[in-house]
Amino acid sequence: MKPELNLTARSPWLDPARDAAPRGPRRRWWIGLAFASLLACFALVATTGQLRAYVPGPYSVSVPLTFKVYDPTRWAIMNAGDYEDALKLDPTLPDPGSVGWADATATPGVDPATLRQEAFVGPPAKPYVFRGVTALDRERAHYCLTSAIYYEAASESDDGMRGVAQVIVNRARHPSFPNTICGVVFQGSQRAGVCQFTFSCDGAMARAPSRDNWLRASRIAAAALGGYVFPGVGLATHYHTQAIWPRWGKSLVMTNIVGAHIFHRWRGRWGMPDAFRAPYLGREPVPGPYLPVAQQLAILKGQGAAPTGLLPEGSGTLAPLPNVAPAPTPQAMAQGERAIGTPVATPAAPAKTYADPRLNQSGQVREEYNKSGEWIR
Repeated sequence: MKPELNLTARSPWLDPARDAAPRGPRRRWWIGLAFASLLACFALVATTGQLRAYVPGPYSVSVPLTFKVYDPTRWAIMNAGDYEDALKLDPTLPDPGSVGWADATATPGVDPATLRQEAFVGPPAKPYVFRGVTALDRERAHYCLTSAIYYEAASESDDGMRGVAQVIVNRARHPSFPNTICGVVFQGSQRAGVCQFTFSCDGAMARAPSRDNWLRASRIAAAALGGYVFPGVGLATHYHTQAIWPRWGKSLVMTNIVGAHIFHRWRGRWGMPDAFRAPYLGREPVPGPYLPVAQQLAILKGQGAAPTGLLPEGSGTLAPLPNVAPAPTPQAMAQGERAIGTPVATPAAPAKTYADPRLNQSGQVREEYNKSGEWIR
């Protein structure tokens, strides 16, 4: 039920005697307030059906503004239809095409997975093309890198091989290692068990390579020497298999795990891109190993002693040895012959003649190595 106003009721505000009296400002203020409150109550009851407390809501105010043009010329340029019309008003306007926004918008976005990998692995190596002084130097570098890729990662995927190739390339560009590919691969191979890459001094090269994997390693080696960078291992200069954790692992920074290998780089500035600035010499030494494979096997079996004086200790690059056979030609390499660079010696009474002259130095080669130097067909 809606409330109604009874105008016949006696009220001090409607008293005729009081109405005849002069009304002061205070009385008029109270009368206005009373009528305003009454009207507000009627409005609330009429709209909601019940009396509620009034809470003001949000509001907005629109104020008209008059923009006064300060510079008519600038205003005309801003409202020009196109660049040609604006250029007529101001010939000093820069060319918008020089900014290159169109090229920036056309560039595809970066894959988030790639960003995460770069944050985990670290900066990639800078592209570098290894050019030998002569064609023979180029062939030696290619053969040495192929050998390392094959004997270190023949059972790996292409990325596993690329990781090994990138480590060797990184070492060749770092001042801590020899500045040639063959020098890096066969560093320390003049002594059994102390080489940088174990395949070069543990008799592993007595195994005949598989043609398919050798050609795959050769292709990856050619790409690495041509400037291809594998970002999956970053600036790694060391790696080892997941089966072991060497004592030097704690002193380096792990970059990634690719296949069966864990890759590491130097800490601090020695592992930053600016450290890989050593110039490539271009003159490749004779490919190793510098300790005959047959003698490696004999030493590992306790049947021989490591020779001394083959190479100077601590030499920055590996120099050619005296009395060595010439490096293999591309035609010989295609037929399955591996690098020649070890001292040539004629055995007194070999049990068998092998295709690889390095094995013709001992008659005590195990049966599984009888076909060393021959392709598996």
